[in-house]
Amino acid sequence: MSSVKVAVRVRPFNSREIQLLSKCVIDMTDKTTYITSCSNQTYNFEFDYSYSSFDKKAVNYACQDKVYKDIGAEMLDHAFDGMEEDCIILRYNVCIFAYGQTGSGKSYTMSDCLGKVNDLEEMGMIPRLCRAIFSRISENRENQQLKYTVEVSYMEIYCEKVKDLLCPKNENLKVREHPIFGPYVDNLEKMAVCSYEDIFELMDAGNKARTVAATNMNSTSSRSHAIFTIVLTQREHVNDLDTEKVYKYFNKKGMRII
Repeated sequence: MSSVKVAVRVRPFNSREIQLLSKCVIDMTDKTTYITSCSNQTYNFEFDYSYSSFDKKAVNYACQDKVYKDIGAEMLDHAFDGMEEDCIILRYNVCIFAYGQTGSGKSYTMSDCLGKVNDLEEMGMIPRLCRAIFSRISENRENQQLKYTVEVSYMEIYCEKVKDLLCPKNENLKVREHPIFGPYVDNLEKMAVCSYEDIFELMDAGNKARTVAATNMNSTSSRSHAIFTIVLTQREHVNDLDTEKVYKYFNKKGMRII
C-alpha cells in the first residue's frame, strides 16, 4: 500500500440542483475524471480512484461497499498483517481524510447509516471498518495467546475550539504535544467497546451532539470538522513474555488536527 492515495467521488444531484435543472459536467472512467466547461472544453485529471455515484443505473456506479473495499479494506489488511511481527512494540497509524465543500457528501461517504445499525447498503467507511475489525478479531479467537482491546474517541473542531462528542460537556479542550507520540487532546474521553453495535451507539450519540446549521447547499450542514479515532491494541503472550502491539486508525472528516 502506498503512503498516500487520493480518491474523488461525485454525488447525485440534490433537490435544489434538480429544481434548477442542473446538468452534470463530470464523467469518470477508471482512474480518470473528465470535466466539461461551459465552452464544451474537456479537462481530464488522474487520481488513484475516480468514483461516480451520480446515477445508480450507470454501469460505473460506485456504491458505498465499492468505496470501502478499495480504500478501507486495504488499510485493515495492512494493519492486521503488521501485527504478525514478532516480539516488538509497534504503533501503526492510518488516516482516511474526507475533504470537500458543504453538501458534497463527506458525511455520507464516511459514516452514514441513516440511523440503522446494520444498513449494509448505506453504511459508510467508518462503520464498515468497525464491523470488519470485530469480524477479524472473532476469526483470531482460536489463538488464545492473542488478546484484543478496542477503544474509540470522537471530537469536533469548531471555531478553533475542541469539543468531546462522546462527553459534550467537555468543551474547549487543549491540544498538547507528546515528545514521542505527537499531538493529542488533553482530557478527551476514550471509550472501551466490545462490539460494532457499541461503536454505532457512540457514533450516533456523537453525531447528534455536533454543531449544525442551515446553508444554501444543505439544510442541516455540519459546521465543524470531526475526528473519529479507533485504537486497536493486540497483546500477545509468547515464551512467558507479554508483547504489546498498538495501532491507531484515524478516520477524519475535514481538517487534520496535526
